[in-house]
Amino acid sequence: MTTASRSGPGRPRRRQVGRLGRLGILVSWTGWWWALAGVAVARPPTERRFADRPVAWEEHDDGDLPRAPEANRLQMLQLAHGFRDSVVNEADRILAFEGDLPAEDVNALDEVPCSTWYCARHHRRPMTIAELTEGPPVIAPRLPLTILKGKDMGSASGFQVEDAAGRRYMLKFDIAGHLGLANSGELIGSRVFHAAGYNVPGAVSVDLRDEDLRIGPRATALIFRVQKRPITDASLKETLGRVARLSNGLVRAVAVPWIAGKILGGFDMLGVRPDDGNDRIRHERRRSLRASWVLFAWLSVLDPSSINTIDSYVEEGGRHFVRHYFFDFGCSFGSATDYVEGVQQDGEYVVEVGRTLASIFTLGLYRRPFQDDAHRAEWTRLRAEHPALGAFPAESFDPEEFRTNIRGPAFMRMTARDAYWGAKLVTAFTDGEIGALVATARLPAADAEYLARALRVRRDIIGRRYLRAVTAIEDPQMSDDGTALCFEDRAIAGHHASPAEVVYQVHVADGEGRELAAFERDPAGPRTCLPFGGEAPGTGYRVVAVTARVAGGAGRGGVRLAKTARVHLRWRPAAGRFAVVGLERDE
Repeated sequence: MTTASRSGPGRPRRRQVGRLGRLGILVSWTGWWWALAGVAVARPPTERRFADRPVAWEEHDDGDLPRAPEANRLQMLQLAHGFRDSVVNEADRILAFEGDLPAEDVNALDEVPCSTWYCARHHRRPMTIAELTEGPPVIAPRLPLTILKGKDMGSASGFQVEDAAGRRYMLKFDIAGHLGLANSGELIGSRVFHAAGYNVPGAVSVDLRDEDLRIGPRATALIFRVQKRPITDASLKETLGRVARLSNGLVRAVAVPWIAGKILGGFDMLGVRPDDGNDRIRHERRRSLRASWVLFAWLSVLDPSSINTIDSYVEEGGRHFVRHYFFDFGCSFGSATDYVEGVQQDGEYVVEVGRTLASIFTLGLYRRPFQDDAHRAEWTRLRAEHPALGAFPAESFDPEEFRTNIRGPAFMRMTARDAYWGAKLVTAFTDGEIGALVATARLPAADAEYLARALRVRRDIIGRRYLRAVTAIEDPQMSDDGTALCFEDRAIAGHHASPAEVVYQVHVADGEGRELAAFERDPAGPRTCLPFGGEAPGTGYRVVAVTARVAGGAGRGGVRLAKTARVHLRWRPAAGRFAVVGLERDE
């Protein structure tokens, strides 16, 4: 099958047929030939068989590294990194005809195992509301706070501080007139990503008097990222004059605890860290990174790039290894951190080659999505109604149109199968849980009510878009008598599709290419059992392929057939029955 878009059909090519050079200037002759021909070699699908062994739930990428990997300076290379990812690597990806490459950090049940990158929490074993709202363990700072340094990177106003107990934090403020604009994203986003399974430092809300901040004897600020200057009483007063305050005059800030271990800089979303022997999977082929885009889209996080990641060299149980973190969620919910998100943001990459050329060659007749009158009117209305949030649309949200500032190499390689997994993370949050998470930001009542509703609406849009696009088989198990395969349909269980909308097309094969049965069956509800003739071992292998035909469309464009899910079964002579050994889905 030929190559396809990131969410379209097609099996991945096993080889790249062309590659741009490191600077994006030279292209191999082979790559040019294929680019001009506009075709790719079709390869027949291969039959996959799963071994009868326990499912791997641990990646075991925490082996001892006696020496710390070299630190990088990705945070200081924001412009260069953005150009590389938005232009050079995108041209490379397109001209190489990559197709839909499968993620490599998945187990036999198509789940992401626990690793130094990610460890499943809420979507597999629901957390209590108390656990969700607590988030990652954070000790609230003890006042007063001593300023050690100005905040070098990022847009938010803030300081590196040390509390009265000697603990270190990053202290962040909202801008005047927009209480909660950036810090609501910090408080809610860190809890959402922690519940989803990612490593985050956490955040806690702190109300301060001006006198609770003291200037350390060597405190400096980096001016324009070039010149260091001492922080003085006058400069501190100037900074505090630009931040949002409560009606009682207190400053509401967010304290983000310092990440433990030796900080190595951020992680690249392309390739691996070369001197980390545990880093064996290329980052753009990690589902945990690819599908994080669905969470970022849900919260409308504008800058989830390498500059907002941290690698830390840590010691646990006598072993030393690198743990990988996301941090800085201040650009959420219509915030651009130190200003309200512009009308074009969340729908435009910083570099838009195609749209720019369309505007040039049509002499301005081409209108970009944000130039639509209805879009601009909604943006204007939401900014005025919810200054603590900015423009965070609900019903008009389209996850396919959401765009971050930079084209992340991992995000651009997300397949329908990856997006389905990401949608499971998002749709695991119930209405009550969303309300409790929003309450942690302590927003004004009207803003909190709107934000909770918008998150519920956007969650359901994501569920309908991605859980209907792939046949939503989860938790496959054998029936008690061993003659039927039973599973939960995640789309039906989450009310993103109704049983009346779905018909299962079922094909049973023997694992050697011979079809044994084909039939259609209506769902019995959220959980359905399908007979497959399990009493006769035959080859000792069965593949039960299920394709959902969805009335009203399965995913984008009104496609009626969802991508197929295949459950693999092996005969166990000792038990005298088949057992589930694998689950795979089309990309």
